[in-house]
Amino acid sequence: MATDYIPQKDADFGPWLANLAALATAAPATYGLTAPEAAAITAQEALWAPAYTLATDPGTRTPAAVANKDAVRAAAESTVRPLCVRVSLNPAVTAENKTALGVTVRKTVPTPVPAPLTRPGLALIAVTPGVQSIRYTDVDLPAGKSKPAGAIGLQLWAAIGTVPAVDPAQASFQGVLTKSPATLATAPGDRGKTITMFGRWVTRSGPGGQSQNGPWSDPLVSICM
Repeated sequence: MATDYIPQKDADFGPWLANLAALATAAPATYGLTAPEAAAITAQEALWAPAYTLATDPGTRTPAAVANKDAVRAAAESTVRPLCVRVSLNPAVTAENKTALGVTVRKTVPTPVPAPLTRPGLALIAVTPGVQSIRYTDVDLPAGKSKPAGAIGLQLWAAIGTVPAVDPAQASFQGVLTKSPATLATAPGDRGKTITMFGRWVTRSGPGGQSQNGPWSDPLVSICM
């Protein structure tokens, strides 16, 4: 849980804590809190205000007053932090009320990752017994850009037969490649046969939590050794 919702500066911490105490005390159930928990927040705020005043007033500012202020703040944070985390995680508390209270409003729905719009280009590097070595780039992006934004890798499909495949529907899924160059293993029984490879970009997640696929590459045809 990030703690940036708690102000770092003492001058800002006081008003934040006072607001937290006032709202929690006025309607604890609104924020998923109990009356005793709201009272605990109020008690910490009551200790903080005079400690801060003594530590910042030139007439009373001493090393002991500053040390006491720091100790009071640490105690206040240890009391309110777990309560604020619980409020932040409580789906029954509205985002508006969380904002009013000064706690983090968490995302409940992940931002969808759109499907890639560009297509990969496949190139054959070498063919050795049982191995096809390939390189992939994005044909629609500037040189040096191997994957489009949002893509985690290349989904590789392949079809092995006596003639080249003409449609990715004829191929079977081989895996997701994340680094280029890459290799694809072939079986000894496929030696001499034609292998046709197709690729498309894939995202980590998308609408409804599903990965998204981009358009297909042109086929890459080779012979198995």
